Amino acid sequence: MSNVPLAAQIACLILTFLFFCAFSIAREPRGWRRLFQSTFSKGGEVSVNKNKVIDESLKTYGIIIAMVLLVADVSLFVWGMTYSDRMRAAHQTPEERDKLEEYRKNMGNAGSEGARRSVGQ
Repeated sequence: MSNVPLAAQIACLILTFLFFCAFSIAREPRGWRRLFQSTFSKGGEVSVNKNKVIDESLKTYGIIIAMVLLVADVSLFVWGMTYSDRMRAAHQTPEERDKLEEYRKNMGNAGSEGARRSVGQ
């Protein structure tokens, strides 16, 4: 992880935490709704139907938000892990790129020729 930028590492940790929070709320919305209502709501009439609607919407939006956070987290993780390779490729000279391309081409041909020889062609 030493080649991964620090900002990407911190963002990945924050996104992971937010994903777990959103997933936790989506998995068990009733407890979170009750906590919110007891903390922020004024004493009022309790409606069972209204609470069911709130629970269902918390579950729906919670899963959507959790999945968006998960995709962003995984994308950022992959971006961070490939950062050093992309930076190294960006600073290559045209000669180095040509050598690398020729090496890859030769390795591809060597692999297919070896397969033909093993089959007997």
